[in-house]
Amino acid sequence: MHIGVIAPPWFSVPPAGYGGIERVVFDQVESFIDLEQQVTLFASEGSRTRAELVPLIDEPPGFDQAGEERAALLRDYGHRVRRAASAFAFDVIYDHTEIIYDAPWGVPVIRTIHGPANGDNLDRCRQHTIAGEFLLGISHRQVELFASAAAERFGSSHAVRFAAAIHNPIDVTNTPFFGADAKDVDAAYIGRCHPDKGPVEAIEIAMRAGVQLRMAMRVSAEERSYFETEVKPLLETASGIVEYVGEVTGRERDEFFGRARTLLFSSVWEEPFGLVLTESLARGTPVAALRRGSAPEIIQDRLTGVLCSDCAAMADRVPEAMSLDPQTCREEALGRFDRMRIAERHLELIQAVATSRKAERTVVPLRRGPGTQNPGSVVAAPVVARSA
Repeated sequence: MHIGVIAPPWFSVPPAGYGGIERVVFDQVESFIDLEQQVTLFASEGSRTRAELVPLIDEPPGFDQAGEERAALLRDYGHRVRRAASAFAFDVIYDHTEIIYDAPWGVPVIRTIHGPANGDNLDRCRQHTIAGEFLLGISHRQVELFASAAAERFGSSHAVRFAAAIHNPIDVTNTPFFGADAKDVDAAYIGRCHPDKGPVEAIEIAMRAGVQLRMAMRVSAEERSYFETEVKPLLETASGIVEYVGEVTGRERDEFFGRARTLLFSSVWEEPFGLVLTESLARGTPVAALRRGSAPEIIQDRLTGVLCSDCAAMADRVPEAMSLDPQTCREEALGRFDRMRIAERHLELIQAVATSRKAERTVVPLRRGPGTQNPGSVVAAPVVARSA
């Protein structure tokens, strides 16, 4: 089977630092190769893969552009993808971007939706559904939220149609494991410096729990003001127990996760997946998380972490999370999220898609609402914040 995989243009595959979607793409492609599939990857220059690589952008632009500039970059990237892909005969295409194309591909397209069920994503997914693409969620909770939002906006939960929900993969086998004797930091926080990700809440939890916290954050241009006005002053207040180390990559990232007795996942929104959850488990680090978004699907309370109703409850349960067994976390990650196991589910999905595509597919008519796009128009929709 020949599978075309379209990565976003923003970072190389795999990314050197930040770039959760690109890391997911890398693990997906490499596991398809291990399962003896023919794979062609469309990505930025500098990407590394055993698949056939079609580099479309000389220098990955990152994700710090203003909205219109970002949308223009994505439109241009979409044109490059279509031109380059015309030289291939694919059996199926996996698209990890937000591009809306001006013509159908002629082969099944499985569109992985990495973002939340907000207005822009909802309109874009409606257009992908009308185009006959097969939408793929990255958690069951994400799909539930899209169905609810679609029912409210369009009059039917089927107006945005998902073929399945498959969790993001991680290469557990080749991820270093850190046992209890390797842990010398109470807690860790890693993620973007964005209010939704809860960095302020993580600091407050550590202060209330009285535990040592190391924080690794990527601060984008858009997030700089929030860091300077909200996060930095609190870091200074908590300097006795909280250490900020900036962005971490490579072996440093492994040790950042692995040396912690628990990961604080204080994300305050409905996280579609949260790759740091499985990254933490794979290295043997339990997670203290709020009970929302995908966290209840990934973390098993009292086994691989603790699930909490609010930040105060999380502070109370941090010691419990710190006491959980690293080996159990590793085994759960290997059994449920390892990239080979996830790839097998993708191949099952491809077979189901190939079968269902033979039957006529219907789309629920759109009920117009305030600000709703014309479903027949084909536009480059605005690019929204990434979730991974």
